[in-house]
Amino acid sequence: MKLEHLQRLLEKERMELNRMVDQHGLGDNRVLDKSLRLDRILNVYQRTKQSARSN
Repeated sequence: MKLEHLQRLLEKERMELNRMVDQHGLGDNRVLDKSLRLDRILNVYQRTKQSARSN
């Protein structure tokens, strides 16, 4: 995936996570699942960015 796409996806997921926290609270399983998804996307972003630097 390209960095630009990942950045847009990260921002979308962050906004959705914030909305879900406001709506359901921090302990809700849907919020926790969304947070884990955001973490996975962030890991892909970091690996992609690091790989692009070393090329």
